Order: sequence, then structure tokens, then C-alpha cells
Amino acid sequence: ADMLQSPKLPDWVKQYAAWHKVQRHRYFEARANNEPVDDIRFLISRCLANDKCGGASDRLQDMPYNLMVANETNRVLLVRWEKPSSLQHYLVPPEGGIDWTMPDDMFDEGENFHLRGKEAGADRIVSVIRRDSAAPIFRQYENTVVGHKIYHELFRLLFTPSPALSERVTKTMKSLDLIPSEYSSVHLRVKYPHGGVKEEDFTFEKHKSKIVGWANNAVNCAAELHPNSTIYVSSDNNDTVGYLLEDSPFAKHYIDATEHKKHPLLLKLVSRDYSCENEHVAFSSNKEADGFMSVFEDLVIMGMGRCVAHGVGGYGRLGAALSGGECAVAHRGRNSKTCSDVLATTSFETGTFKRIGKVTNRSKPGHKP
Repeated sequence: ADMLQSPKLPDWVKQYAAWHKVQRHRYFEARANNEPVDDIRFLISRCLANDKCGGASDRLQDMPYNLMVANETNRVLLVRWEKPSSLQHYLVPPEGGIDWTMPDDMFDEGENFHLRGKEAGADRIVSVIRRDSAAPIFRQYENTVVGHKIYHELFRLLFTPSPALSERVTKTMKSLDLIPSEYSSVHLRVKYPHGGVKEEDFTFEKHKSKIVGWANNAVNCAAELHPNSTIYVSSDNNDTVGYLLEDSPFAKHYIDATEHKKHPLLLKLVSRDYSCENEHVAFSSNKEADGFMSVFEDLVIMGMGRCVAHGVGGYGRLGAALSGGECAVAHRGRNSKTCSDVLATTSFETGTFKRIGKVTNRSKPGHKP
């Protein structure tokens, strides 16, 4: 398949993909004929009904690492979600990629999945729920062994949007005039439980001064990475998106530049319909699978952009990794940056703005979450 032809992929990935396909097929064939296939072993990334699995990024960020472990221990990699629904509702294996799907009748009822069993051990099936240590281990592998980033390529070998998600993404991108790699993204995780913020009783008004600082800094950081661009805004709180698109200095700048022709346009903020808030896959009481579609929509759109400015939490970091990971900045949290005010410019000479000094927001957003 075309995806496996990428010169960036190490040979083991191509070999494993071919091996996985053969073993999976052999397993189902033997099952159908009631023949034993005890030599085929499995690694299942799972979120079963009673598992505590965290949010979307907690569950997905370790998949390239799982692929590596499955290869090293000769296991067929599978994914099984039972909540909020099966993963195939949102993401499916791509054509020519690795088929990780696990039908209901794949194993006998009551089969032991050996949660957190040793992959190198003798158990025929071992399973894992979110490995928080996976990302740094995989980054180290990229840096020291591969020499370039392959995370996003491995992810796309496993996952592509389901038809329903794909339709939504296409519609959103078309309506916002977004062309892959020609826009950048900002993600704000403002309800992250830290520094007095609690997910359960969060309101935008209660934390407005903090959020405004974080949001303005996030856009400044994205604009610094990708000047004169369209910036796709997403957040776990719709009032935060509303602030940036309607009430922020960037919103005024856009109107002044386009309607009043006061100055050239330096950046344009866009978002999908934010009347419905993104629900957290782990904390929401919503049991409807479609209620989480926008969580995956934002992730896919972030992953198709050029650069990502992300805050705290794993979701924004996953979006940045999916965009290639080469053009990313933390606007809040660990190793974050306070970025210059992109709008602090003087009158233009020969059609371009001349920047005056370095302007930093007084509230110093982004230094500490």
C-alpha cells in the first residue's frame, strides 16, 4: 500500500504490517474451521466497560509505542473500545494499513486478556489500558534510533477517520476554507484540574481573567510559528472559543482589516460551530457515541494543519504530534512560552508592518499553568 512506501518508515514497520495481516487472516481461518491456533499471540489496547481509561488522548497517544512493542514480542495488535462506543465509530483502519479491529466473537467468552501482563511472557493474550510512560519512550526512540519523527506516520497506518467523521471534517474544512498544511491550530484545555480549576464546577466567568491571558498567548504563539495564517481554534470550553472569535483583540483586528481596511490582515481565527461544547471522553455522563464526534473532529483537523500551539493535557500534545510534531509550541504548562503580541505593530511601510519592540501581556500568561 502507498502508506507503507514512505521512505521515512523503518523497515520493521513494513515487515510487521505484512506479518500482522497474514497472522490475523490465519487466525480467523483457523477459528472458522475449528482448528487450534495457539501459536498466534495478541496485544490488545483496551477500554472495556469497567476499565478506567481516561480521555481520547490518554487512550490513543500510546498506539505507535504499542505497535513497536507488538512487533518486538511477535504479537498481533488489536484495539477494543466499549465506551463511549467502539473506536470504529470515530476511527477505522485505513486501506492498506494495519487492521486492529476485534470482532465480538474473536475470542471465546470469558477468555483471560491478562491486563498488564508481560508482552514478552507466555500468555497468549495480554492487554493494556493507557500507558502514560509511552510518549517519552517513543520520542527517545525517534530521536536516538530513527533520527526523525515517525509518530504521525505510524498513527495514520493504524487510524483514519470513519465515514461519519470524515464527512464532518470535510464539511467543516470546506466551510472554513481550510487547506491541509496551509493553516495552523490553537488548542486550549482550560478546564484542566489545576490551580483552583475544577472540571465539575467550571465556568468561563469564574476564571475569565486567567483564560483571556492563556487564550491571547496561545494565538500569539501560533502566529509566531506561522505568520499571516488562518488559525483553527479549539477548546474544551465553548465560551473560550467564543471569546477568541468574538471579543478578543484578534476579532477586532479582523474586522478593522477586512471591513474598515484600516490595516493589512495579520491573522484570521476560525472554528467549527462551537454552540455545543466538546465533552471529555472520560468525565462526561453522555452515553451517546455521536456526542463525542467533535472531540475527534478537532483532533483530525489539528493533525492536518502545519503548526499547533497547545496548552496543558495530552489532547493538544496529540494534535501537535499528528501534525508532524516539527512545528509545535506549548503556550501554557511545562516548557511553555510567553509569546510577543502579534498585533503590536506600527504604521506600515511599503505594505508591510514593522514590529516595535517586544510586547508581553501584562498577566504573563503561559509561564505557569
